[in-house]
Amino acid sequence: MRIRSWRGSTAVASAVPRRRFPWARTILIVGVLALLAYLLVPGYYFASADALVQGDLVPVTSLFRVRVDRLMVGCDDRVRAGEEVAVVSNFIVQANYDQQYQQSISQLDLSQIALDEGVSAARTEAAADLAKYQAADIDAKRAHDEFASYDSAYKQGAVPRIEWQAKRQVWLGDVALAEGLKQIWLHAQQHVTRVDKDNRSRVAQDTQASQRVAALAKRVSSESLRAPVSGYVVNCVQRPQNVIEPGLPLFDIFAPDRAYVLAYYDPASIERVHIGQSADVFVAGLKKPIKGRVFSVYPNLVKLPAQLTRFFWQHVQWSEYRPVRIALDRVPPDVRAQLYYDAQTRVRINIPRAWHPFGYGEPGGSQ
Repeated sequence: MRIRSWRGSTAVASAVPRRRFPWARTILIVGVLALLAYLLVPGYYFASADALVQGDLVPVTSLFRVRVDRLMVGCDDRVRAGEEVAVVSNFIVQANYDQQYQQSISQLDLSQIALDEGVSAARTEAAADLAKYQAADIDAKRAHDEFASYDSAYKQGAVPRIEWQAKRQVWLGDVALAEGLKQIWLHAQQHVTRVDKDNRSRVAQDTQASQRVAALAKRVSSESLRAPVSGYVVNCVQRPQNVIEPGLPLFDIFAPDRAYVLAYYDPASIERVHIGQSADVFVAGLKKPIKGRVFSVYPNLVKLPAQLTRFFWQHVQWSEYRPVRIALDRVPPDVRAQLYYDAQTRVRINIPRAWHPFGYGEPGGSQ
């Protein structure tokens, strides 16, 4: 190319274009490398998996088949130990108890009649024995007076010895008879006391039994279910006519102090997970991860829970997972209070530094 200057026509060499530094390409390459490092490098130092907050749930149930008349709490409500959570009733059991109560009242009336008849018969028998003893005692005293007169005459020689001995034998026989009838009368009195005591004890037992049946009938007619522990209400299930079978929970209570985390690991990465390893649990809403440790590794393969299934290859027909239980240690109470049941979390288990891609452990390294 030729240009003209103000001095005239002068030949000038063509200018060579200057190349710029490829900043865009460099930034793109660095970004790709950083993304690959972010995705691949942590896999050598951590084993991550999706998880759910679980816990040892405490059921709220009744010993009888009951109907729920009124619920005092709802799902996800916080309750305190001993707080009334529901009012239930059972008219079928109540009718049965009412029938038993009527039978116990009838039995109580029969026992009272038996008490009166038994005591009356014993007293009549005792009265007859007393009359016999009193008559024999009168005969003994009369025989004693006759013997006394014969004895005085015998000492004066007016009565032969044979008659004196005969009167003496009559007097001693009447005394012995009176003494025997006295013992029979005393035994009859003891029998009256014993019959009265036994029958009163039987009446008291029947009264207590009827009172227990009445208390049970009142209890099942309107019973309050109370929370056994403090926590959050979970697993609320609506049943037909709100009828709860015995032993089946109306709902469960999730106590944060019994919480743990259940992580679902791919079987290919489970070999890197061992009991006792430290773990970080990332919960939405918490600024810092919660510290935990691997408590146990479940032996069976299970499907991924529905709330954690996001992609088609995570369904049970494509893949299964090994649950790993993470114990939460030394978690402050205010942090535990923010845990709720079935909350989705992310678990990252720290792999020891001795691990490398070609095997777990190195010579001289610790497992």
